[in-house]
Amino acid sequence: MIKYILSALTVLSISSCSLDVKNEQEISGDDIINTTQKATSVLAQAYKELPVNGSTFTLLSEDLQPTYLIEYNSNAKQHYTWNEIALKTLANSQWDSYYSAMVHLNALLNTEAHIRDKGTDWDYIKGNALVLKAYIYFDLLQLYSTRYNPEAPGVLRKDELKIESNKRLTQSESIQYIERMLQEGISLMDSYAAQKIYFITTQAAKQLEIKIALYQGQYDKAEALATALLSESAPLPNTAETYASLWKYKDNSPTRQVYWAYDFRENPNHYLTTTTDGDIMQIHFLNKFEESDMRYTISQFFYDMKAQGIASSTRALLGKYKSNYNDKEEQRIILSRNTETYFLLLESLIEQNKIAQAISLYNDFKTSVHSETITDSPSQQVLRLLFRAEKQKEFIGEKTNYFDLKRWNTSIARYESDSNKKSNTIEATDFRWTWPIPTAEIRLNNNLVQNDGWQSIEL
Repeated sequence: MIKYILSALTVLSISSCSLDVKNEQEISGDDIINTTQKATSVLAQAYKELPVNGSTFTLLSEDLQPTYLIEYNSNAKQHYTWNEIALKTLANSQWDSYYSAMVHLNALLNTEAHIRDKGTDWDYIKGNALVLKAYIYFDLLQLYSTRYNPEAPGVLRKDELKIESNKRLTQSESIQYIERMLQEGISLMDSYAAQKIYFITTQAAKQLEIKIALYQGQYDKAEALATALLSESAPLPNTAETYASLWKYKDNSPTRQVYWAYDFRENPNHYLTTTTDGDIMQIHFLNKFEESDMRYTISQFFYDMKAQGIASSTRALLGKYKSNYNDKEEQRIILSRNTETYFLLLESLIEQNKIAQAISLYNDFKTSVHSETITDSPSQQVLRLLFRAEKQKEFIGEKTNYFDLKRWNTSIARYESDSNKKSNTIEATDFRWTWPIPTAEIRLNNNLVQNDGWQSIEL
């Protein structure tokens, strides 16, 4: 099994500058992963398996709405409309990618006894593998389980390099397992000075701890963790140049703004582009930015496209990784950044009804982006709605928005192409918020049952 896993691995030393390196010659022998360098190459392969493209979740969220061009892209339209067959296919693909990454992580972690050169480099690699495994399991929990219910089915734990027939952990057990890996991983990584941005960093791991606390409704814990992390971080970006640089970051060392950036090797917005006609999606009309807002020409850009009934119309299209329509430059996908920690802290304050502190933090953010602040004293519910709308705008095109919508128990609207007219609503109670377990997995494991609502839907 391990030989198969490593047959196409790439070697990556701790000091390498990316995940793209020379091919390793075929390795043989029983104790195949026996050096830190070999372990690092296994870790790199796990990262390559990660499903990180934001398109998966952006199309399902309320970030964007369709232009007429979506009618020529049936796959994107099916995802946008939450077509059951398309979602089941997507769920199968995501599941396979997550657990393929897990195979490499298990191979690495299960070979610790054979590592000949243990030291700080090995501690970092082991810690990183544990944190990445925790990250994957938390994604799986959010996607394939219902909103948090401690006794409801949680993740399917796989730790061995063999076919396992485990029962799903409960959600409470899943969280305990994830938190144990996170805590051990952070302790191994924390003092390592040469962390690389293309591997998950200590700051990103600590931010994940905050998300897990919010997921469980532990708002006081989330507040304490976020406050501690922000004490180590930078102020919010407050110039257009600083904000634009986040999406073009090329260095290999993490910064106090960018915690984790994935080597994607193409432009992350490519899935929206057709030829020269325009994008299949445009910025949702509720997510557009004021001209005074520094994100006005960064999170979006403007492009003249054909429109129904008229020759052309200027559209606001998704920016960040693109500054204009012809921008095809490869960019890293930002998976964890400092600004989100502010929003995690803000949510924890609102949910504890610490309104004065929350307003102050909210206004700090609005000031940093040169947008209008709150001058009155809104109720908790009004502030909650303002916060949620602002977070959706700030993280437009990033996967965190979809997870937030599910966690907030929110209904979302679908729109007709080139129109602000609703075609239908995905209710908060819709079974499709909880993705199906792949049928092949259920066939191999008699301890698994399909999630509610999906039993009669076959590919």
